[in-house]
Amino acid sequence: MVSLMQLGGQQDWLSWILFFVFITILQLYAQKFQIWKWMNDISNALSRLKSYVNDASNMFIEEASKLGVSREEADKGLSKLRSFFVIEPVSLDPTGLIKRLEHIIDGYQDFLQREVSRMAPKADENKKANLRDQVEGIIVLDQIYRVVRHYLILGKRTQNWIYIAQIQMMLPEILRIAKAYWRAGEAFRRGLPIGDSIGPLVALNLIGNAEVKEIAPDVVGAEIDIEGRRVLVVKAKGPGGNVGKPGEAIERVIESRNGNIARIIMIDAAAKLEGEPTGEIAEGVGAAIGDPGPEKWKIEQVATKYGIPIDSIVIKMDQLEAITVMRPEIAKTTEEVVKRVKEAVVTRTRPGDYVIVAGIGNSIGIANREEEMRISPSEVGQEGGVAA
Repeated sequence: MVSLMQLGGQQDWLSWILFFVFITILQLYAQKFQIWKWMNDISNALSRLKSYVNDASNMFIEEASKLGVSREEADKGLSKLRSFFVIEPVSLDPTGLIKRLEHIIDGYQDFLQREVSRMAPKADENKKANLRDQVEGIIVLDQIYRVVRHYLILGKRTQNWIYIAQIQMMLPEILRIAKAYWRAGEAFRRGLPIGDSIGPLVALNLIGNAEVKEIAPDVVGAEIDIEGRRVLVVKAKGPGGNVGKPGEAIERVIESRNGNIARIIMIDAAAKLEGEPTGEIAEGVGAAIGDPGPEKWKIEQVATKYGIPIDSIVIKMDQLEAITVMRPEIAKTTEEVVKRVKEAVVTRTRPGDYVIVAGIGNSIGIANREEEMRISPSEVGQEGGVAA
């Protein structure tokens, strides 16, 4: 009996010793275990990011190979474009900064257009625009992959775990952004309207089948009548993935009329805050355009020069909803936005006035006239709806 009690006591002491050894090891190596887990999470995320890059690249290569070049040539051309970069102009001397920025952006667009034309010589202008947008998405995906890989390797090499911790904490958002760009590739391949196409979609609903003419690079316009007001509706040229130069278009029209414009009304997508519903409509003043600077600057400059008021109507959405296939909640706002545009024209101008309404955004899947659409504009937002 005593020997059994002694044995039980010895086992209790042994358990306590093992417990303290475990706690000591945990204190010494817990951080290393945590870092190992973080690095494992990042490595798994890198594999997913690489698969997104490869899938998007294969999608582009498959499309390009149908339009005049072999898969090998398309792959070689895309490999060159994946590492393409743009250097922003020096900002130490702000004089002429906008003009210099526009010059660089034009060079960037021209380069991409030239390379896409070389890889898909048989594609029409709309298809080339869609392929160009696909390439831009691949460039973003590849850059995300390279940056995450850079900080993982840098953290390992320098034993600076802050790099590892920062990337691991941002992984959910990084993967969410990457997945959106990956999904955007399918939308551009099929020519489907994206969230950012809501501005051109509203413009199309206003234009109907009115006569359309090109008034600036990749920008078209049509004159309509709204209760005695002459209204010029402008949008990016569709149904290819163009955003055009709406600022230049508006500037040209205003200057051609010596500033005789009663009002400018702009419609565009806008980033929503968390908690706000997708498709919420808001009104304000100022130029609603998600532009790096040059186009917005042109609108503000010419409007200020002639004292023309600028009204804006925005449709709120997540930044990632803006680059993926248009959701029904966004498409359904079209009727209400058209109603608000007409109300603004009637209540804020007088009969005989000339008004500019600009539907800002990417015109992918949105034709220039209703009769050119494969489906009616009211059906946009449903899978499979594209322009002719």
